[in-house]
Amino acid sequence: LLVGEHFLHALPWSLIVVLASILAISFTGLGNLGIAVAGEIPQGLPRPTFPPFSLNELRLLLPTALAVFLLAYVEGMSMARTFSSKHGYRIDSNQELLALSFANLGAGLTQGYPVAGSMSRTALADSAGARSQLAGGIAALIIAVVVMFFTGFFTNLPEPILASVVLVAVTGLFKREALTHLFHVQRKEFWIAMLALLGVLFFGMLEGVLIGVIISLLVLIGRVSQSRLSVLGRVPETLRLEDMREHPEYLTVPGLMMIRIDELLFFANATPVSEEIEHLVATSKEPLRSVLIDLELSDELDISSVEMLAELYQGLSKNGIGLMLSRVSPAARDLLDRSGVTDLIGPENFYPRSLAAVADFLEAQNMPLTKVNTMTEVLLIRLAQMYEKLAARAAGPEQEELEAIAAELNEMVDRLNETADDQ
Repeated sequence: LLVGEHFLHALPWSLIVVLASILAISFTGLGNLGIAVAGEIPQGLPRPTFPPFSLNELRLLLPTALAVFLLAYVEGMSMARTFSSKHGYRIDSNQELLALSFANLGAGLTQGYPVAGSMSRTALADSAGARSQLAGGIAALIIAVVVMFFTGFFTNLPEPILASVVLVAVTGLFKREALTHLFHVQRKEFWIAMLALLGVLFFGMLEGVLIGVIISLLVLIGRVSQSRLSVLGRVPETLRLEDMREHPEYLTVPGLMMIRIDELLFFANATPVSEEIEHLVATSKEPLRSVLIDLELSDELDISSVEMLAELYQGLSKNGIGLMLSRVSPAARDLLDRSGVTDLIGPENFYPRSLAAVADFLEAQNMPLTKVNTMTEVLLIRLAQMYEKLAARAAGPEQEELEAIAAELNEMVDRLNETADDQ
C-alpha cells in the first residue's frame, strides 16, 4: 500500500490489496496460519420497523442516548473540520447536525447501531479520491448490492488487511509541519494538541477528542476568568483613545480614569475585572473625580456582570468618585434598565462614545481652563463634525436626533469660548 501510494498514486491500491488478499486466502493455505478473517456476513437488507418501547425504557435510555449523541457530534465535527481544512471548504454545523439526526433515525428504524462520522472511513474515501457526497451515495448503493448478493465473497477478507488500509489512509492526516508551526507560534495550543494525540493513540479516537475538548475548555475558562483591561489615554494630536500603560506619553484627563474592558464581561471574569478596577483607582497617582468604563466588547451582559457594575458604582460613590459607561450595546442597556442599575448609576452617565463622556466631564468640572480648554474645544468640535457627517447620511427621526446632538455640541463650544473670554 505505501509503495503503491507513493509511486502509482492514480491506481486504487486499497481495492487492489483487498481483492488480492481475499484471493490469496481463498486459494492458498495462508488461512491455515491463524490469520483472522471477516467470517460469515449475514445476507440481505434489514426490514424497516418501528421498535416498540415503554415510557420506563425511554427514561432509562434517554441519558445514554444523549451521551452517545453528544460524543457522535463532537467526533463528527472534529473529523469534518479536519477535512474542510485540508481541502479548503467551509462546513455548516447545523447541516452536519441535521444529517447526523436523520442518519440515526434511519439506523433506529432498521435496528442498526448509532451512527456517527467515521474518521477511518472518511480518510479511506479521501485517499481513494472522493470529493463530494456523491461518493458516499454510490458507496451506499454498492454496499446494498453486496449485502444482498455477494456477502460470501468477503468471508475470507483478512482483518489485518482492513487495519492496514485504514492506517495508511489515516497517516495522510498527520501533518508534522503543522505541529512544528504550532510549537513555534502558540506553545500552549501545541501541548493541548499533543495531549489529544496521545489520547487517541492510547485510548481511541473518541476519547482523544474528548481529552482535547475538555483541556481546551479548561484553558478557555482559565483565560476568560482573568481580567484584561486597558487604561486609556489620548494619542497626541488625535482623538484616538489607546492603552497608555505601554505609552505613558499619551495624554490623560485630570481627575478622570478611562478604562476599556478588553473582553466580554460575564460571570467568570466579573469579580477579577472589578478587583482590577478597584486596584487601579486605589493606586492612582492623582485624585479621581470619575471613572469611565468602555463596554464596547460586551455585546451582552449577564446578572453577575450587572451586579458587579452596581457594586462598583456603590464602592466608588463612597469615595466620592462617579462612574460613567460608554458604548453600551442595546441588549446590555436593556438588562441594565430592567435590573434598575441604569437608575442607580444615572441615565445621564451613559454615553454613546467615550469622547462624548470626556467632553461632558470636562465641561462639568470646575478646573482651570489653561489645563483643559484646548482639549475640550478640540473634542467638542470633532464630535460635532462627526455627528454632522452621520446626520448627512441618515434620514427621518434618526437624522433629526443626530442633528440635535451636533447642535448641542456646537453650543457647548460657544459656551466654553464665552467662559474663556470672561476670564
